[in-house]
Amino acid sequence: MRTRRRTYTAATPPSLLPTVSGTKRRQVQSCSGSKKKKKSKCILSGLWDLKIPSDLVQEILSRLGLKASIHASLVCKAWCEAAVSVRKFKPRPWIVYRNDRTSPTSLPYILVDPWRSQSQTYKFDVSYMEEHAISYSRDGWLLVRAFGQYFYRALFVNPFTNKKVYLPNGPAFFDGYSLAFSAAPTSSNCVVISYNQIIRTGDVLIFSWRPGESKWTKHRFLGKAEDWRRWDKCVFSNGLFYCLSNCGHLGVFDPCEATWNVLPVKPLPAFNWEGNTPEIHRKPVLMTEHEGDIFVIYTPRDKSNRTKVFKLNLKQYVWQKKRDLGGLTVFASFPSSFIRAGLSAEERNRIYPPLTHGIHYSSSHLPPGSCVSSCVAWVEPPHNMA
Repeated sequence: MRTRRRTYTAATPPSLLPTVSGTKRRQVQSCSGSKKKKKSKCILSGLWDLKIPSDLVQEILSRLGLKASIHASLVCKAWCEAAVSVRKFKPRPWIVYRNDRTSPTSLPYILVDPWRSQSQTYKFDVSYMEEHAISYSRDGWLLVRAFGQYFYRALFVNPFTNKKVYLPNGPAFFDGYSLAFSAAPTSSNCVVISYNQIIRTGDVLIFSWRPGESKWTKHRFLGKAEDWRRWDKCVFSNGLFYCLSNCGHLGVFDPCEATWNVLPVKPLPAFNWEGNTPEIHRKPVLMTEHEGDIFVIYTPRDKSNRTKVFKLNLKQYVWQKKRDLGGLTVFASFPSSFIRAGLSAEERNRIYPPLTHGIHYSSSHLPPGSCVSSCVAWVEPPHNMA
């Protein structure tokens, strides 16, 4: 008896399709299969029958940050093994400090690896400078601002190679301006900003510069005089500069779009005013970032004197108080602070201020005055020196 041919459309569920007898199900090779196969020929297969060579998976996972790498390792056992095998932790930073603060133009800076008791000395070319200070630290480079009798200028210095990159002269280095940069000056992603808010008008002035440019680009954003505040903390995260004011307001500068916005985030208790002086001027308030998350760390003026840590929730625009650092380690300094993951159990949930005579660390408080100097800073070493 002839049967009527049945037609299946694209919308027909796979469960309604007839099975064909006599066909074998295709075997899918995985990393947990035969050990006789070489690892380089191992194939990973997903739900959509996507065959990805294991070396390609490792290459992709090696480019992820720690948080994304951990998420990717949850896909399957093979991905977990691949993620762990290529996961790289950033090395601990080193300390750079001025050897004699009373004679900044004649004595060298000292570069110290406090973890291995190795030290190296080097000198800035400071014959023309009357005073200078470390403004920012990132990717192994220091951004140093120099003060002369009739001029201001700035330069990049790599303390590990003693290389220097001079920035164009301009008003971007005047008193009241703060400096920050996004990446090493040898990177195509490097952007330097100098930012300030004018007291008389309340306008926000931001000067930006990229390597290869001969002058600074000026950006002016209108404001009100009664809204004046000083913006002296800055971190770069996910392509944006996050600036924290002395009143606790959080502004964001997008260097690609040249836009400035103040986020509707309620200031932290550290910025409460008591006796006409905000608490931020009496206790160090530091801001840093890790894997796209922004943290503020400060020690309130109370009986406990315990350091408090807050994490920014960008979805709800609130600062969330953290009981601890979640296993992270903070290296805190006034120019820049860094966060590291994956350190030893003794080093986790601790804050390390840079001190010239040994390392002081505590999970409960910061020593007074240890993080507020522009003469000492943490600096990230190259991987080949870690």
